[in-house]
Amino acid sequence: MTTDDAGSDKLAALREDEARCIRILAACRRFAVNAGGTAGNYATFAQNEEVLLQSFHDLELAHASPDGRYDQLFAQRCQRAGLTVADVHMLQTRWSAFNNEDDLDE
Repeated sequence: MTTDDAGSDKLAALREDEARCIRILAACRRFAVNAGGTAGNYATFAQNEEVLLQSFHDLELAHASPDGRYDQLFAQRCQRAGLTVADVHMLQTRWSAFNNEDDLDE
């Protein structure tokens, strides 16, 4: 088994654990609401926010497929966790900013 296979298996296991997915997304909701406030994308990252963003990104990867077969499942789980489309977009934007910040540090 290659590292990619192990990563794929880990993401598939995450996707199949609905309770865990909802728990992670619910934890991300408060952060998304706070990040959408006055500081927005320019707010500095606290340690727990980095963990939340990584968890959110892992969930996105777990639900990604070339044919989009998990898109609706991800949307439903976000909705069940209380995330709006705007919250999801904010988390995606913050992940990009966090990822770019890491690239600049190297």
